[in-house]
Amino acid sequence: MINYLYKPPKSRIWRGRFRLQDNRGITSVSLKTSDKQVARKRLEELVLEQEREAAGILAPKIQREAAQRKMTEHLDDFVADLEVRGRAERYISNIQFRTGRLITDCGWVRPGNVTADSFQMWRKQQQCSPKTLNDYLGAATALLNWMERNQRIVQNPLKIVGKVETQGGETRQRRAFSDDEMQRLLAVKSPYRAIYLLAVYTGLRRSEMEKLKWSDVHLDGGAPFISVRATTTKNHKPAVLRLHADVVVALRELKQHGVGDGVLVFERIPRIKRFRNDLKRAGIAYVDAQGQVADIHSLRKTFCTNLARHGVPSRVAMDLMRHSDRRLTDKIYTDENLLGSGAAVESLPSLTKIQTKPVTQPVTQLLTQTSATEGRGESRSDTPTGSSDSEESPVNIGQSHALAPQGTPGQKQTNWRERRGSNPLHLQCRLR
Repeated sequence: MINYLYKPPKSRIWRGRFRLQDNRGITSVSLKTSDKQVARKRLEELVLEQEREAAGILAPKIQREAAQRKMTEHLDDFVADLEVRGRAERYISNIQFRTGRLITDCGWVRPGNVTADSFQMWRKQQQCSPKTLNDYLGAATALLNWMERNQRIVQNPLKIVGKVETQGGETRQRRAFSDDEMQRLLAVKSPYRAIYLLAVYTGLRRSEMEKLKWSDVHLDGGAPFISVRATTTKNHKPAVLRLHADVVVALRELKQHGVGDGVLVFERIPRIKRFRNDLKRAGIAYVDAQGQVADIHSLRKTFCTNLARHGVPSRVAMDLMRHSDRRLTDKIYTDENLLGSGAAVESLPSLTKIQTKPVTQPVTQLLTQTSATEGRGESRSDTPTGSSDSEESPVNIGQSHALAPQGTPGQKQTNWRERRGSNPLHLQCRLR
């Protein structure tokens, strides 16, 4: 094992050079002192520390230092990294708020205080919806996964925590607008009418409409469209969306003469209070009889539902909605209440009013007639017993051998030949 001190030329500071027995390479490090004895002791401590880390007795230095820092400091570093990576402001804000609350409520002062049990105990005491609880778990998991990747902790302690079942536990279910409701909403004199039209015909999200600029809107030409920039979309991918004729008219009326391309199309997007006022003026209930709400994001769900109602293939609707999973398009953003399910059930025939045609003949008689038609048997019930016709019946037409007429072999052969000669099928075969 290499282990020695040295001074570079024209330097007063000692340096150390060593290599452990696992042959990971030679390490050269400054000992930050001009005293040789102090430098020797520091080098010995450094080599001992490296050996213990290699043997698994001691955690790496970066983890030991991270364990002494507060969780709020790690959260600040994580948020700064998200900002540099260009994540959405709303996502960063949610991460910061939810994780900050967990750090306070669960007593996560330092990384060693973060445990799965402490989170589960906190979750058990909450009155939030299942989805909200899963959002808190996702925020904390994002921070701890980042710390694990940066070697600040050995492993994310919340990896073993499962999500809460959300099916059937939603506190608020969103619905789509019917055609009649949309017509009434658009008939209201509101400064947000163009926003409602754009959302219901393109499925744009609120955050995307907030950042839409006139440079993104192309109203001239035979196929007007808008370009959604990657920096404004949820999936960070650009998109080109065709515009309906009604939207084109509304945007042309909204655009003022000489407005710059860098100006936002909409000064503000209505919050829930203003949107509910427009719903009230249009005579639309915010919460319907089934407990489903109609907010501004319902316009996006209306767009997806209308695509399904008008026979647009699911794969095309998924592309227009800019979803990565078709199940999200079909199950979450398609309102089955507007798909005509009730009319489909009513179109089924009545099973209680159908009259079945009774069978007037016994089944055995029908089978006998079918066999006679096919040439597999012949009824002779009208022939008197013991007549000459009955005696001439061959035994190979399905009758029992016990009922066959008795006679000499010569007579039987003669009768059979006579019948054979009078058989039309046999005559046809001879003519061929």
